[in-house]
Amino acid sequence: MGKSLVSQVKAVWAASRILQPGRSRFQDKVAARDQFHREGVGATSARIADHTPITSYRTYDAYKSVTLEFAKFAKRLGVRQVRDLRPEHAEAFILSKLEEGRSCNTLRTYSAALGKLDVALSMAPRAMRISAEARLSPGLDAVRAQCNALAPRMDTGRRAYSDPQGLVRSVSGDGFRLVARLQLEGGLRVSEALNVGRGDLAGETVDPVTGRWSGLLRIAGKGGHKRTQYVPIQTYRALERRLDENSGCVGVTYKPYLAALHKAADAAGETWGGTHGLRHNYMRGFLLEAAGHGLGSDACMREVMHRVGHHRLSEVKTYLR
Repeated sequence: MGKSLVSQVKAVWAASRILQPGRSRFQDKVAARDQFHREGVGATSARIADHTPITSYRTYDAYKSVTLEFAKFAKRLGVRQVRDLRPEHAEAFILSKLEEGRSCNTLRTYSAALGKLDVALSMAPRAMRISAEARLSPGLDAVRAQCNALAPRMDTGRRAYSDPQGLVRSVSGDGFRLVARLQLEGGLRVSEALNVGRGDLAGETVDPVTGRWSGLLRIAGKGGHKRTQYVPIQTYRALERRLDENSGCVGVTYKPYLAALHKAADAAGETWGGTHGLRHNYMRGFLLEAAGHGLGSDACMREVMHRVGHHRLSEVKTYLR
Protein backbone atom coordinates (compact mmCIF):
# COMPACT_ATOMS: atom_id res chain seq x y z
CA MET A 1 0.00 0.00 0.00
CA GLY A 2 1.47 3.32 -1.03
CA LYS A 3 -1.07 5.58 0.67
CA SER A 4 -0.68 7.33 4.02
CA LEU A 5 -1.35 5.28 7.14
CA VAL A 6 -4.56 7.23 7.78
CA SER A 7 -5.79 6.46 4.25
CA GLN A 8 -4.88 2.79 4.71
CA VAL A 9 -6.91 2.58 7.94
CA LYS A 10 -9.87 4.17 6.15
CA ALA A 11 -9.51 1.56 3.40
CA VAL A 12 -9.51 -1.27 5.97
CA TRP A 13 -12.74 0.00 7.50
CA ALA A 14 -14.38 0.19 4.07
CA ALA A 15 -13.12 -3.15 2.78
CA SER A 16 -13.80 -5.18 5.93
CA ARG A 17 -17.59 -4.68 5.78
CA ILE A 18 -17.65 -4.66 9.56
CA LEU A 19 -20.55 -2.18 9.41
CA GLN A 20 -23.75 -4.23 9.08
CA PRO A 21 -26.72 -1.95 9.79
CA GLY A 22 -29.98 -3.69 10.57
CA ARG A 23 -28.29 -6.87 11.78
CA SER A 24 -29.42 -8.30 15.14
CA ARG A 25 -26.77 -7.56 17.76
CA PHE A 26 -28.59 -9.83 20.21
CA GLN A 27 -28.25 -12.90 18.01
CA ASP A 28 -24.58 -12.13 17.34
CA LYS A 29 -23.88 -11.82 21.06
CA VAL A 30 -25.65 -15.12 21.81
CA ALA A 31 -23.61 -16.84 19.10
CA ALA A 32 -20.37 -15.35 20.46
CA ARG A 33 -21.18 -16.49 24.03
CA ASP A 34 -21.94 -20.00 22.79
CA GLN A 35 -18.64 -20.08 20.90
CA PHE A 36 -16.66 -18.99 23.95
CA HIS A 37 -18.47 -21.54 26.09
CA ARG A 38 -17.48 -24.31 23.67
CA GLU A 39 -13.89 -23.06 23.69
CA GLY A 40 -13.82 -22.88 27.48
CA VAL A 41 -12.95 -19.16 27.64
CA GLY A 42 -14.64 -16.34 29.53
CA ALA A 43 -17.35 -14.47 27.63
CA THR A 44 -16.34 -10.98 28.73
CA SER A 45 -18.06 -7.94 27.24
CA ALA A 46 -14.80 -6.88 25.56
CA ARG A 47 -14.28 -10.31 24.02
CA ILE A 48 -17.88 -10.47 22.78
CA ALA A 49 -17.57 -6.98 21.25
CA ASP A 50 -14.46 -8.09 19.39
CA HIS A 51 -16.44 -10.90 17.75
CA THR A 52 -19.53 -8.99 16.64
CA PRO A 53 -20.03 -6.49 13.79
CA ILE A 54 -21.01 -2.83 14.15
CA THR A 55 -24.70 -2.26 13.51
CA SER A 56 -24.92 1.51 14.12
CA TYR A 57 -23.67 4.25 11.78
CA ARG A 58 -23.13 6.47 14.80
CA THR A 59 -20.88 3.93 16.52
CA TYR A 60 -19.08 3.24 13.26
CA ASP A 61 -18.29 6.94 12.76
CA ALA A 62 -17.17 7.39 16.37
CA TYR A 63 -14.89 4.34 16.32
CA LYS A 64 -13.48 5.21 12.92
CA SER A 65 -12.61 8.71 14.19
CA VAL A 66 -10.66 7.22 17.11
CA THR A 67 -8.75 4.84 14.85
CA LEU A 68 -7.74 7.64 12.50
CA GLU A 69 -6.29 9.46 15.52
CA PHE A 70 -4.52 6.20 16.39
CA ALA A 71 -3.11 6.02 12.85
CA LYS A 72 -1.58 9.47 13.24
CA PHE A 73 -0.10 8.39 16.58
CA ALA A 74 1.32 5.18 15.09
CA LYS A 75 2.87 7.16 12.24
CA ARG A 76 4.82 9.19 14.80
CA LEU A 77 6.14 5.87 16.12
CA GLY A 78 7.47 5.07 12.65
CA VAL A 79 4.66 2.89 11.31
CA ARG A 80 4.09 3.47 7.59
CA GLN A 81 2.02 0.44 6.56
CA VAL A 82 -1.14 -0.86 8.18
CA ARG A 83 0.25 -4.39 7.98
CA ASP A 84 3.02 -3.27 10.38
CA LEU A 85 0.62 -2.36 13.22
CA ARG A 86 1.33 -4.37 16.36
CA PRO A 87 -0.10 -4.80 19.88
CA GLU A 88 2.56 -2.51 21.36
CA HIS A 89 1.32 0.38 19.23
CA ALA A 90 -2.21 0.00 20.63
CA GLU A 91 -0.80 -0.27 24.15
CA ALA A 92 1.30 2.89 23.72
CA PHE A 93 -1.69 4.81 22.34
CA ILE A 94 -3.96 3.93 25.27
CA LEU A 95 -1.21 4.70 27.78
CA SER A 96 -0.71 8.11 26.17
CA LYS A 97 -4.40 8.83 26.72
CA LEU A 98 -4.10 7.67 30.32
CA GLU A 99 -1.21 10.10 30.81
CA GLU A 100 -3.37 12.89 29.37
CA GLY A 101 -5.84 12.34 32.19
CA ARG A 102 -8.66 10.81 30.13
CA SER A 103 -11.43 9.22 32.18
CA CYS A 104 -11.93 5.48 32.57
CA ASN A 105 -15.03 5.56 30.35
CA THR A 106 -13.18 7.49 27.64
CA LEU A 107 -10.33 4.98 27.67
CA ARG A 108 -12.83 2.16 27.36
CA THR A 109 -14.27 3.85 24.28
CA TYR A 110 -10.79 4.19 22.78
CA SER A 111 -10.07 0.52 23.52
CA ALA A 112 -13.40 -0.56 22.03
CA ALA A 113 -12.62 1.39 18.85
CA LEU A 114 -9.19 -0.21 18.49
CA GLY A 115 -10.73 -3.60 19.23
CA LYS A 116 -13.11 -3.11 16.31
CA LEU A 117 -10.20 -2.03 14.09
CA ASP A 118 -8.54 -5.30 15.08
CA VAL A 119 -11.64 -7.15 13.88
CA ALA A 120 -11.65 -5.10 10.68
CA LEU A 121 -8.00 -6.01 10.07
CA SER A 122 -8.87 -9.70 10.38
CA MET A 123 -11.82 -9.28 7.98
CA ALA A 124 -9.90 -7.31 5.34
CA PRO A 125 -9.65 -8.99 1.90
CA ARG A 126 -6.54 -11.04 1.09
CA ALA A 127 -5.67 -8.55 -1.63
CA MET A 128 -4.78 -6.03 1.09
CA ARG A 129 -2.02 -8.42 2.27
CA ILE A 130 -2.54 -7.82 5.97
CA SER A 131 -0.72 -10.49 7.94
CA ALA A 132 -1.92 -12.23 11.10
CA GLU A 133 0.75 -10.30 13.04
CA ALA A 134 -1.08 -7.01 12.36
CA ARG A 135 -3.21 -7.22 15.50
CA LEU A 136 -4.03 -4.85 18.35
CA SER A 137 -6.12 -6.72 20.95
CA PRO A 138 -3.20 -8.23 22.94
CA GLY A 139 -1.92 -4.71 23.55
CA LEU A 140 -5.34 -3.59 24.73
CA ASP A 141 -5.56 -6.57 27.08
CA ALA A 142 -2.13 -5.75 28.50
CA VAL A 143 -3.10 -2.24 29.54
CA ARG A 144 -6.74 -2.74 30.57
CA ALA A 145 -6.12 -3.41 34.28
CA GLN A 146 -3.77 -0.42 34.55
CA CYS A 147 -6.38 1.90 33.03
CA ASN A 148 -9.12 0.59 35.30
CA ALA A 149 -6.92 1.16 38.34
CA LEU A 150 -5.46 4.58 37.50
CA ALA A 151 -7.87 6.45 35.20
CA PRO A 152 -10.20 8.95 36.90
CA ARG A 153 -13.79 7.80 37.12
CA MET A 154 -16.38 10.38 36.14
CA ASP A 155 -19.48 8.18 36.39
CA THR A 156 -19.65 7.75 40.14
CA GLY A 157 -21.24 11.04 41.11
CA ARG A 158 -21.81 14.66 40.27
CA ARG A 159 -19.54 15.88 37.48
CA ALA A 160 -20.61 19.51 37.07
CA TYR A 161 -18.58 22.10 39.01
CA SER A 162 -20.18 23.91 41.95
CA ASP A 163 -18.79 27.34 40.97
CA PRO A 164 -17.89 27.07 37.28
CA GLN A 165 -17.64 30.83 36.70
CA GLY A 166 -15.17 31.16 39.56
CA LEU A 167 -13.23 28.17 38.29
CA VAL A 168 -12.89 29.63 34.79
CA ARG A 169 -11.83 33.03 36.13
CA SER A 170 -9.06 31.38 38.14
CA VAL A 171 -7.57 29.50 35.15
CA SER A 172 -4.10 30.94 34.47
CA GLY A 173 -3.24 32.02 30.93
CA ASP A 174 -5.44 33.92 28.49
CA GLY A 175 -5.57 31.08 25.96
CA PHE A 176 -6.44 28.44 28.54
CA ARG A 177 -9.08 30.70 30.07
CA LEU A 178 -10.63 31.35 26.64
CA VAL A 179 -10.93 27.62 25.92
CA ALA A 180 -12.56 27.12 29.32
CA ARG A 181 -15.02 29.92 28.55
CA LEU A 182 -15.92 28.29 25.22
CA GLN A 183 -16.64 25.05 27.04
CA LEU A 184 -18.65 26.64 29.85
CA GLU A 185 -20.51 29.28 27.83
CA GLY A 186 -20.92 27.35 24.57
CA GLY A 187 -20.92 23.74 25.70
CA LEU A 188 -18.09 22.82 23.31
CA ARG A 189 -16.19 19.58 23.65
CA VAL A 190 -12.55 20.20 24.46
CA SER A 191 -11.48 19.04 20.99
CA GLU A 192 -13.95 21.47 19.41
CA ALA A 193 -12.78 24.41 21.52
CA LEU A 194 -9.10 23.71 20.80
CA ASN A 195 -9.63 23.41 17.05
CA VAL A 196 -11.94 26.32 16.29
CA GLY A 197 -10.48 28.52 13.51
CA ARG A 198 -11.07 31.75 11.63
CA GLY A 199 -13.38 30.02 9.17
CA ASP A 200 -15.63 28.88 12.01
CA LEU A 201 -16.64 32.44 12.93
CA ALA A 202 -20.12 33.00 11.47
CA GLY A 203 -20.70 36.55 12.68
CA GLU A 204 -22.76 38.32 15.33
CA THR A 205 -26.49 37.78 15.66
CA VAL A 206 -29.35 37.37 18.13
CA ASP A 207 -29.64 34.07 19.97
CA PRO A 208 -33.24 33.07 19.16
CA VAL A 209 -33.76 31.44 22.55
CA THR A 210 -32.19 33.93 24.96
CA GLY A 211 -32.69 37.06 22.85
CA ARG A 212 -29.11 38.17 23.56
CA TRP A 213 -26.75 39.61 20.98
CA SER A 214 -24.28 36.74 20.53
CA GLY A 215 -21.52 35.33 18.38
CA LEU A 216 -22.26 32.36 16.13
CA LEU A 217 -19.74 29.55 15.64
CA ARG A 218 -19.66 26.75 13.09
CA ILE A 219 -18.66 23.56 14.87
CA ALA A 220 -17.37 20.34 13.29
CA GLY A 221 -18.26 17.84 15.98
CA LYS A 222 -17.94 14.16 16.73
CA GLY A 223 -18.17 11.91 13.70
CA GLY A 224 -17.94 14.91 11.38
CA HIS A 225 -21.40 16.17 12.33
CA LYS A 226 -21.71 19.92 11.82
CA ARG A 227 -23.73 22.36 13.88
CA THR A 228 -23.84 26.02 14.86
CA GLN A 229 -23.59 27.34 18.40
CA TYR A 230 -24.13 30.69 20.08
CA VAL A 231 -21.62 32.10 22.58
CA PRO A 232 -21.69 35.36 24.58
CA ILE A 233 -20.58 38.31 22.49
CA GLN A 234 -17.64 39.12 24.79
CA THR A 235 -16.32 35.58 24.40
CA TYR A 236 -16.85 35.65 20.63
CA ARG A 237 -14.90 38.89 20.29
CA ALA A 238 -12.14 37.58 22.56
CA LEU A 239 -11.94 34.53 20.29
CA GLU A 240 -11.71 36.78 17.23
CA ARG A 241 -8.77 38.65 18.76
CA ARG A 242 -7.07 35.42 19.77
CA LEU A 243 -7.37 34.00 16.26
CA ASP A 244 -6.00 37.23 14.76
CA GLU A 245 -3.01 37.07 17.08
CA ASN A 246 -2.27 33.37 16.44
CA SER A 247 -2.47 33.01 12.65
CA GLY A 248 -6.08 31.86 12.70
CA CYS A 249 -5.84 29.23 15.42
CA VAL A 250 -6.46 29.20 19.18
CA GLY A 251 -2.87 28.19 19.86
CA VAL A 252 -3.65 25.94 22.83
CA THR A 253 -2.96 22.20 23.08
CA TYR A 254 -4.75 19.61 25.16
CA LYS A 255 -2.24 18.58 27.81
CA PRO A 256 -1.25 22.10 28.97
CA TYR A 257 -4.92 23.15 29.00
CA LEU A 258 -5.87 20.09 31.03
CA ALA A 259 -3.11 20.85 33.54
CA ALA A 260 -4.17 24.50 33.83
CA LEU A 261 -7.82 23.59 34.43
CA HIS A 262 -6.88 20.86 36.91
CA LYS A 263 -4.65 23.29 38.82
CA ALA A 264 -7.44 25.87 38.98
CA ALA A 265 -9.91 23.24 40.21
CA ASP A 266 -7.52 22.13 42.94
CA ALA A 267 -6.91 25.73 44.01
CA ALA A 268 -10.65 26.40 44.14
CA GLY A 269 -11.36 23.27 46.16
CA GLU A 270 -13.49 21.85 43.34
CA THR A 271 -13.92 18.10 42.85
CA TRP A 272 -12.22 17.36 39.55
CA GLY A 273 -14.81 16.84 36.82
CA GLY A 274 -12.46 16.94 33.85
CA THR A 275 -12.86 19.29 30.92
CA HIS A 276 -16.24 17.68 30.26
CA GLY A 277 -17.54 18.96 33.58
CA LEU A 278 -17.84 22.41 32.02
CA ARG A 279 -20.20 20.98 29.39
CA HIS A 280 -22.32 19.61 32.21
CA ASN A 281 -22.50 23.11 33.69
CA TYR A 282 -23.38 24.62 30.32
CA MET A 283 -26.24 22.20 29.72
CA ARG A 284 -27.74 22.66 33.17
CA GLY A 285 -27.48 26.43 32.91
CA PHE A 286 -28.93 26.58 29.42
CA LEU A 287 -31.91 24.39 30.31
CA LEU A 288 -32.81 26.71 33.19
CA GLU A 289 -32.36 29.81 31.05
CA ALA A 290 -34.37 28.41 28.14
CA ALA A 291 -37.19 27.44 30.48
CA GLY A 292 -37.12 31.00 31.86
CA HIS A 293 -37.69 32.28 28.32
CA GLY A 294 -40.82 30.19 27.90
CA LEU A 295 -39.60 26.99 26.21
CA GLY A 296 -41.40 23.85 27.28
CA SER A 297 -39.51 20.95 28.81
CA ASP A 298 -39.34 18.89 25.61
CA ALA A 299 -38.33 21.90 23.51
CA CYS A 300 -35.59 22.78 26.01
CA MET A 301 -34.14 19.27 25.87
CA ARG A 302 -34.17 19.15 22.08
CA GLU A 303 -32.60 22.58 21.78
CA VAL A 304 -29.74 21.79 24.15
CA MET A 305 -29.28 18.41 22.44
CA HIS A 306 -28.63 20.21 19.16
CA ARG A 307 -26.41 22.86 20.72
CA VAL A 308 -23.99 20.39 22.29
CA GLY A 309 -23.92 18.05 19.29
CA HIS A 310 -25.81 15.04 20.61
CA HIS A 311 -28.43 13.09 18.70
CA ARG A 312 -30.45 11.27 21.35
CA LEU A 313 -32.30 12.66 24.36
CA SER A 314 -31.02 9.79 26.49
CA GLU A 315 -27.49 11.14 26.02
CA VAL A 316 -28.54 14.57 27.23
CA LYS A 317 -30.16 13.14 30.34
CA THR A 318 -26.84 11.66 31.51
CA TYR A 319 -25.57 15.21 31.98
CA LEU A 320 -28.37 16.04 34.39
CA ARG A 321 -27.83 13.32 36.98
